[in-house]
Amino acid sequence: MTLEELKTRCKNAGFKYAYGLFKQSTEPPHLIAISTASDNFMADNKVYHESTPIQLDYTYLEKNLEEQKKIENEILGDLAWNKSDETYLSDEDVWQISYFFEI
Repeated sequence: MTLEELKTRCKNAGFKYAYGLFKQSTEPPHLIAISTASDNFMADNKVYHESTPIQLDYTYLEKNLEEQKKIENEILGDLAWNKSDETYLSDEDVWQISYFFEI
């Protein structure tokens, strides 16, 4: 998968999506992706396999299991992924779950 494919999958599943941040204030639910430090396989000063870890943050106001299943089955269904615990962000008055996977 590429970042462009991730964007397409998120939009096709009906989510508002941005990489990094939204340019304008956007009401939840929405998805924001960021890439974290690379996790390449290297040996003998050569990269043999490139891997880009992605964190996909699902931000929402009310628990919606249908939306979570859409993310897990439609967007990430063919990838190996993990997710964080639900976290309440009191300064923004929203909930968030982060999904972690590699592309």
